[in-house]
Amino acid sequence: MNKILMFVEDKLVPPLNKMANQHHLNAVKNGMMVTVPLTIIGSIFLLIPNIPIDPIQSFFEPYAAMITTVNTITIGIVGLVGAASVAYYFALGYTDIKIDPLITAFVSVAAFLLATLTDEYAINLELFGTKGLFTAILVALMSGMIMHFFQKRDLVIHFPDTVPPLVSKSFMSLVPAFVILTIIWIIRVILGINVNQILMDCFSPFVFALNTLPGFLVFMFIRSMLWSVGIHGGAVLAVADPFFLTMFGANAAAFAAGTQPPYITASGFTMFVFLGGGGATLPLVLMMIRSKEKGFSTLGKLCLPASIFEINEPVVFGVPLVMNPYMMIPYTLSTLILSAGTYLLMLFNIIGRPVANIPWTIPPLFSHYLVTGGNIPAVIWGGISLLIAGCIYYPFFKAMERQRLAVEKRIGA
Repeated sequence: MNKILMFVEDKLVPPLNKMANQHHLNAVKNGMMVTVPLTIIGSIFLLIPNIPIDPIQSFFEPYAAMITTVNTITIGIVGLVGAASVAYYFALGYTDIKIDPLITAFVSVAAFLLATLTDEYAINLELFGTKGLFTAILVALMSGMIMHFFQKRDLVIHFPDTVPPLVSKSFMSLVPAFVILTIIWIIRVILGINVNQILMDCFSPFVFALNTLPGFLVFMFIRSMLWSVGIHGGAVLAVADPFFLTMFGANAAAFAAGTQPPYITASGFTMFVFLGGGGATLPLVLMMIRSKEKGFSTLGKLCLPASIFEINEPVVFGVPLVMNPYMMIPYTLSTLILSAGTYLLMLFNIIGRPVANIPWTIPPLFSHYLVTGGNIPAVIWGGISLLIAGCIYYPFFKAMERQRLAVEKRIGA
């Protein structure tokens, strides 16, 4: 096991860390984070008239259409916001030359509007949401790269120093902005190429794969193994976030329409897997509190408040779980078993599917109720999941505890 850990640390960690900090991936990750408040607010307004309690539903039923307008708007502009936010962070990430991120963001939005025009050259409002997200990301990255290309080679308009900096900066972006919009105009209007449809066709296999049990288990296995060796799995695999967000958009729309949500692994699914944080470590913290080993007991008490609110870095690096042969197996195994169990229960409609995007710091059980739109069986499964995770961690934790107690005994002797 030690040889495996050394191999991972020496050979795999450096390139994976480099990937986690890759400019393009960072821009997508940070840009998608900007959309989170919108999706959370929209989800709240979607849940209000759909709380599965008859008196509450009856009260809100006459006003349901009015209330869910907030959801329609917030979820309906995720793609538009993504076009701006991804371009903004992409421009901001260049270190060799300074590019105005705000101008890049606005140019990206204009390019996105052009790229998503209908065949009649009208603005396609339908693609402002998650359906146009892949196009938004592509256009944002392209806008940033062209801006960088022109400014680095000084292919821009310059003004004397006497001209106000704001005016000079605006005209400096004129040539690259013209090139960006002209390219998109030629592709969509002159050549009639439906960029969004092509991207949807290209990425649909990935969406399909991530919504299958084998595909999602592979994804979660890689994520857990990365965390086990000290690499932020979420950062490395952030490229998958737009796929899950696209699924969420479809689920939210279906829930609002009163139909069956089509996707299982949409954003919110991991609320059933990350109980107390990645690896379902809340049961482990509770075991630590009751441990006979003083170090574990003290650390468990310190970590409990954070773990309840899904923050488990103190556990991951305090125990530690990172590079720990005792904990690598249960950390990964609990993730896979809970993912498989949750997937199958949703597949057979025993528990509800994700229809709301909620803050990831909401404690387990409460989060399960909210993310499924008030599904009680989902809450019951959340409680069972805590017990399952506890059973998985128990033998491994006890083995580690016995080792530490033996060391304490030798030191005391």
